[in-house]
Amino acid sequence: MPPKAILAGILMGGFALTLPLWLSGTPEQKQRLAQTTTTMKVVEKSVGPLDIQPEEQARLRKMLAPPRPANDGRSFEMTVWEKDIQEVIKPWVRDPEEAATVARWVYIYSQRFNLSPELVLAVIAVESQFDHYAISNVGARGLMQVMPFWKEKLGSPDDNLFEIETNIRYGCAILRMYLDRFHGDLKRALAAYNGSLGRARYPAKIYAQMKRFKAAAQDL
Repeated sequence: MPPKAILAGILMGGFALTLPLWLSGTPEQKQRLAQTTTTMKVVEKSVGPLDIQPEEQARLRKMLAPPRPANDGRSFEMTVWEKDIQEVIKPWVRDPEEAATVARWVYIYSQRFNLSPELVLAVIAVESQFDHYAISNVGARGLMQVMPFWKEKLGSPDDNLFEIETNIRYGCAILRMYLDRFHGDLKRALAAYNGSLGRARYPAKIYAQMKRFKAAAQDL
């Protein structure tokens, strides 16, 4: 199966998060990570990144670079949206602190990369069911199932794709890349992200989840 595309982590000035309990993972999650390490190394040697143009790579590297330190800049709209989404994702994310973190970074990076936040949530729901320790059978990692090769292509080898902020940042940047490449055609961009270009099944799954997250009609 072709590789899936996606994304990595920054800390915005004045906006530090300390989540020691859930970030460390449950014993079951740690065991799963240890058991799949060998398999992932084998897969990563055989699976390479999708074709990316030099101008795309340069633009994405710039987009993924940590921004200058800035104030939090929280708006009333952002606060209300986060509260609403925390309730919506409760079936997947039981920990309130983790749910707040997911909602926060989805909002921030959907704004930064000019994406619908409901689109980003839908991709997360389909790709990982909001498990930030998820690993696919080809080694894609985290909420938006980002392949590790994107770290070398776009970011830093030290980026941790299991971190919520990092993974969402990578995923949103790569979604933006495919949308730009296909001139705003969301169906084709989603299929490319999933590695199933030319097929309609994956985009259909995303659209269904977007409706669940009450996406605006113009975003579907």
